[in-house]
Amino acid sequence: MCSAILSSALDPLITIDERGEILAASKSVERVFGYTSDELIGQNIKILMPEPHRSKHDEYLEDYRRTGVTHILGRTRQFQVVRKDGSLIDCDLSVSRADLQGQSAPLFIGSFRDVTARNRAERALRDSERRLHAIFDKSFQYIGLLAPDGTLLEANQAALEGAGVDRKEVIGKPFWETRWWSVSEEAREQLKDGIRRAAAGEFVRFETQHLGREGELLTIDFSLSPVEDEEGEVILLIPEGRDITELKRAQHSETAMLRALATIGESAAVLAHEIKNPITSVNVALRAVADELGEDHRAILEDLAGRMQRLERIMRRTLTFTKPVDLKMTEVDTHELLREVLDELGPAIDDSGTEVRLEPIDGPIALQADRQLLGEVLTNLVTNGLEALEDHDGRQVILSVQGDGKETVCFAVEDDGPGIPASLRATLFKPFYTTKRKGSGLGLAFCKKVVEEHGGTISVEDGALGGARFEVRLPRHA
Repeated sequence: MCSAILSSALDPLITIDERGEILAASKSVERVFGYTSDELIGQNIKILMPEPHRSKHDEYLEDYRRTGVTHILGRTRQFQVVRKDGSLIDCDLSVSRADLQGQSAPLFIGSFRDVTARNRAERALRDSERRLHAIFDKSFQYIGLLAPDGTLLEANQAALEGAGVDRKEVIGKPFWETRWWSVSEEAREQLKDGIRRAAAGEFVRFETQHLGREGELLTIDFSLSPVEDEEGEVILLIPEGRDITELKRAQHSETAMLRALATIGESAAVLAHEIKNPITSVNVALRAVADELGEDHRAILEDLAGRMQRLERIMRRTLTFTKPVDLKMTEVDTHELLREVLDELGPAIDDSGTEVRLEPIDGPIALQADRQLLGEVLTNLVTNGLEALEDHDGRQVILSVQGDGKETVCFAVEDDGPGIPASLRATLFKPFYTTKRKGSGLGLAFCKKVVEEHGGTISVEDGALGGARFEVRLPRHA
């Protein structure tokens, strides 16, 4: 009967005498320990023990024989066991004492259960829980766990500190009864409705207000995400809150600023329109009076007329700049457009004595753009280059275009003039900022406006000729 038990036992069974000699071993020892039962019989049980227990095991048995006191009999404890190949495994060990009739010395029967895989899985689970808890607790967002009925199961540190509450105050309570939702009955009802929908499997998101740590009102972007089991049943809800108070304030300020700018723009357009016509009339009158005066007085009136013309140009530029850009997109041949720009500027180029070259680096390039507005941008940039050379020895402007990848076209206008200091480039495209004596400060601002309406960018840098290089990058397709 004993032989049958030892043969059929799933977990290793080992019998030893009072001195630790193995008297019997089940067949399962080979599967677990790597030894056959015959290899173990006659060996001391310490063959299965790692240090320091191997060296001290005889001492343990001697103490037990002398005192009768032990901490291993009648209970299950976990030990490491050395397999035949030297590797260690974790085992739950239960040891019982057997006193046989007619024998003065007892026997000890040890039952081993290999729990290495279980321990490994438990360690992995604990490590995973620590990592998840670290992520959960260190998140800047407010995160928690709810039962499907709305009971708060967990809340991270950010959520607790944001509301100034202790964990014990809120865990186990209905979520809508916590301080986060004490702002109004309307907020609590909105949450209850959201929990009902999320418990039915719906993702819920809305903006709400919470009380902050100091009693301040916080604007929260709140969401509820359902978590389902393998059968599709919702078992958890994940509430998440993002504090967007500062974002909403910034948006409000930006909206107010845009409204103010729109009002200024409308007023400027009306003002420019009202002033432009009288200025034109006064200018014509000054020209007529100048023809009737002497040279000295005529020079004064000519200077005054020139100033009135400049004021008229500023008004006209302002009126154009304040109007919304209405793009009329067509397919544009870039080389053809550049030739048109140079033809239009022909008289100004001749008067300046500047060499203006067209260098189409690539073959013909087509893009979707507003032909007229893009032409005005390039005309403005070439004109700026000509004006930059008026008081400078440089006499060269190069206009080029090339494909900048498959999706972008790059126009460049470069001169060998004095260039633009890096300290001025940040404000160069702002309205009414100019470095020229006769400039209105709206030309480059207008260029930037048109380019950005096309979805492109405009920039300035040092050019290879020593002067400024303006680049306009546009997407090929609208």
